[in-house]
Amino acid sequence: MKTTFLLLTLLVYSLTFSQNLTGAWQKVDNSKFKTIKLYSNHYFTSATYDESDGEFIEASAGTFTKNDFDYIENIETHSESTSLAGTYINFNYEIKNDTLKIKDKNSRHEETWVKIDEAKKEHVTCYRIHEVFRDSKWQTIGYKPRKTIKMLSDNYYQVIAINSQTGEFFGSSGGKWTSLDDKHQEHIKFFSKNQSMTGVTLEFRKNIEGDIWHHDGKSSKGEYIQERWIKYK
Repeated sequence: MKTTFLLLTLLVYSLTFSQNLTGAWQKVDNSKFKTIKLYSNHYFTSATYDESDGEFIEASAGTFTKNDFDYIENIETHSESTSLAGTYINFNYEIKNDTLKIKDKNSRHEETWVKIDEAKKEHVTCYRIHEVFRDSKWQTIGYKPRKTIKMLSDNYYQVIAINSQTGEFFGSSGGKWTSLDDKHQEHIKFFSKNQSMTGVTLEFRKNIEGDIWHHDGKSSKGEYIQERWIKYK
């Protein structure tokens, strides 16, 4: 009896783990471009770019829900169309091992994604810009539709600035990140505002206390910045 119970417990654990979306997924298609989607527990960001030179193609972000039968995305922004903001896309989905297959229930469009990274490291999740140090004081950035999101998996990251009410897309960058002690490095693979930043590494000093990620260092413009990010979704 105990053996049967243990086997059932392990089976449930295995199925639950296999259904977990958190981490980084790469789209499988015939395009010469690379599309990577990052998931936290409730939020996603996606970017398509040319891996050879960092040319930015498109990006999107939003929230998602998932049950045993449906996977639903609520699009907050898409760089190619503001009209997509606020729309819901309902998919049939199937996850087997590290492969995700989704089919739009309306258009019947199908996509296949392969998991390329986990989200198991401590503090890896979705963050939202919370405070910036300007004019000799910390200034709080309120919870408004205009926001900047930073998504982290164990090795990948994406930053995206949006207005979730209007669907406006202000810019996105991303790539891989590494960390050692209090140093956080972002190795840029694409940057929608400045393709020449591809291949550049930005280094920040980080300090994480509770849900707040504090970092300071030089921005992509070479300016010294101090920011606080808060866990979001």
